[in-house]
Amino acid sequence: MSKIGSFLGRHKKLLTALAVLAVLAVVYNVFVAGPAQAAAAAAQNTELPTFTLARRELRSGLKVSGSIASGEAASVTTALPYPVAELLVSEGDAVEAGDVIAVLDTTELDSQIRAAQQTLSGAQAQAQLSVDQAARHLEDARNQKKIDDENPQDLPNASWESVMRQDSLAIEDAQDALNNAVLAQQNVSSAELASLRRQKEQCTITAPQAGVITSLTAKVGAAATELAVIENTADLELAVNIKEYDINRVRLGQQASVTSGAGDAFTGEVSWIAPRAQAGSSGENTYPVRLRILNASDALRLGMTARADIALETRQNIFVAPLDAVGTDAEGNAVVYTQQTAEDGSTALVPIVVTTGLESDVEVEIDSPELSEGMVLLSMAPDPMAMGGMAGMEG
Repeated sequence: MSKIGSFLGRHKKLLTALAVLAVLAVVYNVFVAGPAQAAAAAAQNTELPTFTLARRELRSGLKVSGSIASGEAASVTTALPYPVAELLVSEGDAVEAGDVIAVLDTTELDSQIRAAQQTLSGAQAQAQLSVDQAARHLEDARNQKKIDDENPQDLPNASWESVMRQDSLAIEDAQDALNNAVLAQQNVSSAELASLRRQKEQCTITAPQAGVITSLTAKVGAAATELAVIENTADLELAVNIKEYDINRVRLGQQASVTSGAGDAFTGEVSWIAPRAQAGSSGENTYPVRLRILNASDALRLGMTARADIALETRQNIFVAPLDAVGTDAEGNAVVYTQQTAEDGSTALVPIVVTTGLESDVEVEIDSPELSEGMVLLSMAPDPMAMGGMAGMEG
């Protein structure tokens, strides 16, 4: 015991150092080496998610939503101030162009027409009287000249020529008076009466187009500017608003898949793009756009909400990968990964540098000479920070 104690006393510092190293070794094994080895082993034994590379179509789309409206709608209106006397339709009725929608009360208008007729008749009678008088004066002047011409012996020679000139002037004046009377008769205006009669014709209000009465605001006994709205239910559109940073990607004729709020699927195409933006409720500018429904059915109703995916661009026969499958290497290149297994059973992730192209919400076009049909790639690119640990799996 004395020798052991003497040894411990002489080598106390050395033993203390060894003890510290032993503790550090335990800490490293427990907190550092152990987890790293466990993670590597787990990664080696974990089956990573993959997909099989194939050439196919990829569409880049723009998802929007809105409501179903008619592509052909018309308001039934009138500028006449008369109250509605009779309504011949109800909301929901189907009508043809020219069908009578309503008849306005013409009681006041009929009174105005009678008064205008009386006024016109009086003016026409007065004009006819003036014409008749002028015609008689002309006839009298001609007769007087004829008498004077046939009886020159009753007049001195010097006076006869003067009388003839006076008779001729009298005839000319009478002719002018008759011409003026006839012109005045022709100018007796019936414009007011004609206007009133046109108004009465307009009091029978007809449908400007075929369709369904979707709104009826007119009421019997009350005047109205807008009486009804007629919409063609066979010509349906999806009305949407597209944000200004997306509108330049939208073109007339682009196809769209449309899903109604009831879950039915339809095909549409961009049929109209507003030339001017409108301010939204949040102050953000949007452009109204309409998508014509190409295969509408009774399952699609006016006012329904619907979603659409507008096909902005389509590429055929290209390699497509999930967006999550594309990572970035240390040089900033886009890469995808394939998993290779060595003869000893160890695995390694091999990056393939690719160029990316068209994107959808979940997929992206990829291209590289190293890609081939049927290649198995990781569907989720690994975290670059974890690639250091994966490197140890290669040997």
